[in-house]
Amino acid sequence: MAKIRHNNLLDTVDSVLSMSRKKGIIHLHAEDELLDGRSLTLNGRKVLHFGTCGYLGLEHHPKIKRAAIDAIERFGTQFPMSRTYISNPLYRELETMIQEMYQAQVVISKNCTLSHLTTIPSLIRQTDLVILDHQVHASVQEAVKKMLTQGVTVEMIRHNNLEMLEDRIKKQRSNFDRIWYMADGVYSMYGDFAPIKEMIALAEKYDQLHLYVDDAHGMSWAGKHGTGYVMSQMDNKLYRKMVLTANLGKAFGACGGLSLFPNEEWYNKVNNFGGPLTFSVQIEPATLGAALASARIHRSDEIYKYQEELQKKIAYFNALLKNTNLPLVHESQSPIFFIGTGTMDMGNHLVQELLQDSVYVNLATFPAVPAKNIGIRITISLSNTYEDIELLVDKLCLHFDKALSATNQTLEKIRKAFKMAPPAVAALPPLPVADNALKLQCFNTITDLDASTWNEHLGNRGIFDWEGLRFLEETFKDNEGKENNWAFRYYAVEDPEGKIVLMTFAVVALQKDDMFSEVSISKVLEKERELNPYYLTSVGLTMGTLFTEGNHLFLDRKSSHWKNALKTFLAELYKEQEKENAANILLRDLDAGDKEMDDFMLEHDFVKIDLPESGVVENLNWTTEEEYRKTLSRKSREQFAAKVKRNEQLFDVVVKQQLAADELEYAIQLFSNVKKNNYGINNFLFPNKLFYLMNDNNSWEFVVLYLKDDAAPIRKPVSVCFCHINSDNIYSPALIGMNYDYLKEYGVYRQTLYQVIRRANALKCKKVNFGISASIEKKKLGATLYPKVGYYQAKDNYTMEMLQATISLDQE
Repeated sequence: MAKIRHNNLLDTVDSVLSMSRKKGIIHLHAEDELLDGRSLTLNGRKVLHFGTCGYLGLEHHPKIKRAAIDAIERFGTQFPMSRTYISNPLYRELETMIQEMYQAQVVISKNCTLSHLTTIPSLIRQTDLVILDHQVHASVQEAVKKMLTQGVTVEMIRHNNLEMLEDRIKKQRSNFDRIWYMADGVYSMYGDFAPIKEMIALAEKYDQLHLYVDDAHGMSWAGKHGTGYVMSQMDNKLYRKMVLTANLGKAFGACGGLSLFPNEEWYNKVNNFGGPLTFSVQIEPATLGAALASARIHRSDEIYKYQEELQKKIAYFNALLKNTNLPLVHESQSPIFFIGTGTMDMGNHLVQELLQDSVYVNLATFPAVPAKNIGIRITISLSNTYEDIELLVDKLCLHFDKALSATNQTLEKIRKAFKMAPPAVAALPPLPVADNALKLQCFNTITDLDASTWNEHLGNRGIFDWEGLRFLEETFKDNEGKENNWAFRYYAVEDPEGKIVLMTFAVVALQKDDMFSEVSISKVLEKERELNPYYLTSVGLTMGTLFTEGNHLFLDRKSSHWKNALKTFLAELYKEQEKENAANILLRDLDAGDKEMDDFMLEHDFVKIDLPESGVVENLNWTTEEEYRKTLSRKSREQFAAKVKRNEQLFDVVVKQQLAADELEYAIQLFSNVKKNNYGINNFLFPNKLFYLMNDNNSWEFVVLYLKDDAAPIRKPVSVCFCHINSDNIYSPALIGMNYDYLKEYGVYRQTLYQVIRRANALKCKKVNFGISASIEKKKLGATLYPKVGYYQAKDNYTMEMLQATISLDQE
């Protein structure tokens, strides 16, 4: 089975953040002796601060700071007990104030993450369905993921798509007692709002629908008594079927998470034994004192002055932005704004330049946003003056235009990436583009390329020599299933002297969205596909094909043009992606450990994914079995004797250039057995036409194994290996079919691998390309394993996040 290390997301996030850290724009330390919320000192430079979540600046309010100091003097630095036993004296007063503000029962946790971890498992049952908004905060999603292992069903809908939500309710309401839709009140990246009134209307229409809303970023700057954006949409009365969470940090000026309940039953379930709430240390006295002082401000008319002034500054920033070409992704009435840059390269460049020009903003990057939807997140607070906001816009315009030029990005590309309308004002004149001396050639069929040129650069690597690709073009056209009709594309980039710097090929084909997911995810999806074969599938643009294996990219790294050649190729792929409406691009089977390539692809917004190792038998220079054994390690020699050689006498091995019609049909059936038992790389079953054409093609042969003691009138093989010999005498066992009834008892798979090696040796082949499955078994028989990676880019990350958030992962 092909195995993939599924820590790719963590590895990629680490790579993304490491690059930004090297550029000096994240993991910074403020160097100030005194903070006022308006500015920071970073790397020795005083910068205006447009990255705070303290939207009202209350963390610097003298009454709140004084209350924190007073609480320490009265109660110490901590109250080290679980709240299950005794709460700090300040808790009761704070709970009373919050309940009066919200007119609802409240449980107060140390932070919002603990609120979700406390509340969600306490209320959700196995008979409930949870539906997540795609952009609901990661802390909510993490709490829900823990419910998957308890048998709770979880689904995800696209952001704010209530039509999709209603469709899921209609389809699932007969299967569940309650349906919970989980969303944010104000979304932390784009600053847009949940449609609260429409959500409540839907909950009134369907009795089973309940709402769980996190309003951490809506607190204080909106709503009566600063109870938040969500409460402002409900006439300041908590809806009877909603659990609301809010934050005593951010705009509130203290720290702590609120869980608010419309009834005593839900409140008691959480408060009596709320998991982490029960066992975690409670909020420190200083923070409780600060929260109490802030609550008093919230209950006074003072809060409304702050809210009004912040809205004026938000409106001012919006008005200034309208007179620019800056791609504001969402015109926000919240304090959060998002300016798209599209690429990681431009996002890093823009934040870096702003920082050097005394303005600090946040970089918003993968996985918080899709890899092609990078941008800068700007927050407006009361600490910013109107002059600061004017300066911010001036510097944004200046450095945005420079960043476009420096990173070869365009406003058109950014707006297209974010599905934005054309700008309201006239577009800026196009920036001058450096003369590109490279020549790009594109072809739709291998027959338009010179065979010797192709084979010199790529055809010597495996199945994809010139004849092999002509074979594949013939195979994957005019088939019944749309998944088995591929559009081939060929690319060559030449330098000014006409020398080829880059050569490769790709296919446009329908793929399963879980192709590289965990096995347990694919198993769940395949059950759904029994009824809906094209469930969670999309068109992808893949370098190489879904049939071939190996490094499909010729790139002359000694050439000074190689990076520009790769950029030219990627630009052409983007055009093809738009033309074919492909959901993703995958450059596959490249060498792992190539740091220079990793950095290049990351800057061009590709996510690195680990792929299965490629096994290659490179030593075929032996003439006897004893000489072959000497190519193996000592341990492998022992295993060869015990598990391969001992069983060899049980088999008849026949190499056939062509199979009889009935045997070919049986061989196809054996391959189907293997495909159904292997979800390591989950793709569609190949069409029977592939095998028929193999049978009539001189480049293919079949290594067939029979059991000698088979007494049946017509012997049937226990395994068939479908093997290709390319123009450079490379032997590639591309596919294998096996009878699983005999697999373990007779060691059929190991025996087949060994017989393939013997056949390649007999033909005096240069090497055996064993491909990407069963690495350990192949290594035992002398294969060298080469780690491989792919570089992946999707138009959005909805499907990826949906799969990870909604399906329980089993140990593979």
